[in-house]
Order: sequence, then C-alpha cells, then structure tokens
Amino acid sequence: MPIILVKKPFPFAVDGNQVVEFQAGEQDVSERCALVAVEHLGVAEYLERQGAPVLLEDGPTVAEWVEAGYPAATYPPAGYSSRSSQEEIEAAIQLQKGAENETDPLKMTVPKLKEWLTAKNIGFDPAAKKPELQALVPQND
Repeated sequence: MPIILVKKPFPFAVDGNQVVEFQAGEQDVSERCALVAVEHLGVAEYLERQGAPVLLEDGPTVAEWVEAGYPAATYPPAGYSSRSSQEEIEAAIQLQKGAENETDPLKMTVPKLKEWLTAKNIGFDPAAKKPELQALVPQND
C-alpha cells in the first residue's frame, strides 16, 4: 500500500458505504484512496509507492536536455519523469545522430562545438551554454 502525505484533510468512502476522514500527515492508504487523494482531489502527494521511487515531475523536456549538452539517448535524467512524448525523444535522438557528422559549428552538439572551439584556439568557459558557445564562432566560419 502506498504512503501519502496528506496536506489537507479529506473524506474517503473506504468500501463505498463507510466514510473515513483522513487527517493531514503521513497516511498508509489503499491504491484507490491514494489515487483519489493525489490525482483527483490534489490534497496529498506520494511519499513512497510500493518500493518504487517517486519520480520528480519538474525536470527538463528533451529539447531542454539536449540544449544543455546532454545526449538525447540518456533522456529523461535519473530520478525524473519524462516531460516529452516518445515521438519527441526519438526525433531528438535521430537529430543528434545526424549532428555527430555536422561540420557547421552553429549546428553542432555542445561537446562537438567545444572540440571545434578548442581546435580553433578559441577560449570559452567550460560551463557555458550552447548559445554562449555559438556566439564565439567567428562570422566567416
């Protein structure tokens, strides 16, 4: 049975006839009760779900993940649920596969762009994001 953190007391019909009031705090409840409290009423959140870790829902989209320089194939990040559809993830993976052979520095992935800048003896902050790195590319390249 899942453990939920009740933020606001709520009534729940345990067997369809008997109504029980769940108070604020940690509660060990049935799957149906947890679903009603978390998903339908929005008065609780999961703390533990039958040994399975609860995934965070505020992670990046696959586009944000790739923009930050990570491989699309490693999306979503560990501990986070996906905020992108499977189609978006597959498209990002295919796009990155094509980018591995890219010669235009403005279209390169972050790791490839960093290699390119290093080869051209152009200094950059290792923590720089893709737009900052792209701004360092000379206009004639």
